[in-house]
Amino acid sequence: MSTVSAYWRPLALDGALALAHRDGAVLIGGGTKVNAALSRSSGPVEIVDLQGLGLDRIEATPTGYSLGATATLQQIADEKVMPAEVRDAARREAPSTLRAAATVGGCVASGDWESEFLATLLVCDATVTLAQATGMKDIGLDELLADRRSLRGAIITRVCLAGGGSIAAARTARTPADRPIVCAVARRAAGGVWLALSGVAATPVLNRSAMIRSGADGAAWAARLDPPGDFRGSSTYRRALAATLARRAVEAIT
Repeated sequence: MSTVSAYWRPLALDGALALAHRDGAVLIGGGTKVNAALSRSSGPVEIVDLQGLGLDRIEATPTGYSLGATATLQQIADEKVMPAEVRDAARREAPSTLRAAATVGGCVASGDWESEFLATLLVCDATVTLAQATGMKDIGLDELLADRRSLRGAIITRVCLAGGGSIAAARTARTPADRPIVCAVARRAAGGVWLALSGVAATPVLNRSAMIRSGADGAAWAARLDPPGDFRGSSTYRRALAATLARRAVEAIT
């Protein structure tokens, strides 16, 4: 594991961006993912703590909701303005000891393949705002998860979600309190039905290229995926789960 050579806690976004471009810079919000970042680095690292930037606001917008990048999962779970399904996904993402520290930005940056919270953000048509040296940039969460090179030298400032519609989730886990092995989240809105899955690819995935009209459509899309296997389930097992759970989630809202 790398050694930490410096710790910074900037109070302005410009200063944080300058620090983000330093050699060995590792950005943190709540710090729950920092060990993974340190293990990937081969030399000394400089920690850039973003908690002083005031990016922790959660609020309703004319089109939906805005989540500040350093808002914690516990804040989201407790925030009455948020849809119940989003609050529930935040609560399921981590045990209570970590929810108070883990942040929205950290979840997005890590792209955890089994994250029910990210799958829920995906079906809510989430857009991520990045602060870069050249200015601010909005990018769809599905696009960012598919290619995270946009995060290099950038700082996540907020995640915006579309409002309205109905959301349903179906999951399979070893215990009721455990993170799901596979989770399917579906949302019906004016534009149609969106379906996202976790536990079936390197990051949670969204059905951007498939039209979902029924549970059978959702199952067919899921059955075409090629999930990685691990000690919790083989590729074949995860694919079968994905098809079954996708059908259940879609049928719950159609």
